[in-house]
Amino acid sequence: MASALKASTGRIRKKAGYHHGDLRNAIIEAVAQLISRSHSLDFQLKEVGKMVGTSIPAIYRHFESKQDLLVETAIAGYVLQENYRTHSIELAGDLPLSRLLAVGYAYVHFARSHPGYFLLMKSMETEEILSSCRYQVQRERTIQLTNDLVTECIEAGYFIDIELDLLLATLQAAAFGIANLYTGDQLRYVAPSLIGRDDLVANLFKISIRSILSEKGLRDMEVVFDDPFK
Repeated sequence: MASALKASTGRIRKKAGYHHGDLRNAIIEAVAQLISRSHSLDFQLKEVGKMVGTSIPAIYRHFESKQDLLVETAIAGYVLQENYRTHSIELAGDLPLSRLLAVGYAYVHFARSHPGYFLLMKSMETEEILSSCRYQVQRERTIQLTNDLVTECIEAGYFIDIELDLLLATLQAAAFGIANLYTGDQLRYVAPSLIGRDDLVANLFKISIRSILSEKGLRDMEVVFDDPFK
C-alpha cells in the first residue's frame, strides 16, 4: 500500500500500548481488534484495558460507556475507509467507470486491512451507532459519492437499461460479497487456489458486474483503472 495512505491511516491505527496522549486512539483500535477476533460485540472493557495497558476508569475518562466507545469506533472506521477511498480515487483518473471501481477497490481493501471496523460498520451497527449524527453524516456522504459516480456512469452509457435501485443493489452486493470472502476467511473453504492472487479482487469485480454493463461498458472495462492495493 502506498506510503501516503499508510501515513494517513496511522492517525487512528495504533499498536497495543500508548504514549504521548494516544490512549483514546489505542482504545478504539483495541476494540476493532477484539471485534475482528470474535466477530461479535461481546467483549468487556477490562479486555480493552488489558490490550492497551490501562484501567477501566481510564477508559471511562475518554468514553461515557461501552456503547459510546462503539459509536466512536464506528466513526473512526469511516475515517479510515475514506482515507482508502480518497487514495484510490486520486489514482483512478477521469474515467467515471475507473473512479467507480476505485471506490469498490477501497471498500474491499479497507475490509481486508481493518476487518474489525468493517464488521462493526457493515454488520453490527447498534441503535446508538445508527442514531449518531456524526455517523449518519459520514455514511450519507459515502452513499452520495457512490450514487454520484453511478449517475456519471449511467450518463456516459456504461450500463444497460436497468432500474437504478437494482443497479445500486447489484454493485453493493458485489463489493460486500467480495469483502466478506476476506473478513470471513471464506476463500480457504470455497477457492483455496485463489489465496494470494494479486489480481483476484479486480477480476471478481469485473466478473460480478459484467451482466449490467452495456457494450461500451464492456469495452472500457478492458482498459479501466486497476486495483491500486494489490
